[in-house]
Amino acid sequence: MHRIITTLALVVSCLTIAGGQALRVGYYGETVTHYGLKAAYERTLHSYVTQRNQARKSFLFAPGLAVYRHPANHYGMIISPEFAYRRIGRRGGMVEVGIAPAYFRYVLDATTYEVADTGEFRRVPLAGGDAFLPTISVGIGRDLSVRRAMPLMWYTRLNLMQQRPYNTSSLLRFSLEAGINLPLKKS
Repeated sequence: MHRIITTLALVVSCLTIAGGQALRVGYYGETVTHYGLKAAYERTLHSYVTQRNQARKSFLFAPGLAVYRHPANHYGMIISPEFAYRRIGRRGGMVEVGIAPAYFRYVLDATTYEVADTGEFRRVPLAGGDAFLPTISVGIGRDLSVRRAMPLMWYTRLNLMQQRPYNTSSLLRFSLEAGINLPLKKS
């Protein structure tokens, strides 16, 4: 437990020193029954405003962590370094597309045993598996700081993922995100 807290403290301090721009937090789930939470720490790589319509366009890097529960089956954790393009119009409407070469870890929601060399059953702690989860996402939302004095953005995203390996093949998965984006640093 001490190592987990120390690791999280180091990650947060490194991201703060790196000059993080925003914290994105929201619901994450494959369906209503596979519910979870996702958080990402956004960093703007490049941003510019177009002269024609005053739209703000940004290229982002957002390391994120999603956790969810599939009741009576497994718990899932997804670590995703996302690269995204975001456009915020002059009225605050937001459109975003992104990709993420994600890592997926699941832990079975049951007691799992294996047979030891002596023939006795031995409990397997944190039984589950790992997978590569390349992800493409499309999102919409609204930046409330454009027309109001409220430093907040709401968003919703649809993610298309391919879990590799899944048994002997791959599995196409969809998930939905809905949440808020809180600025930590003025862009």
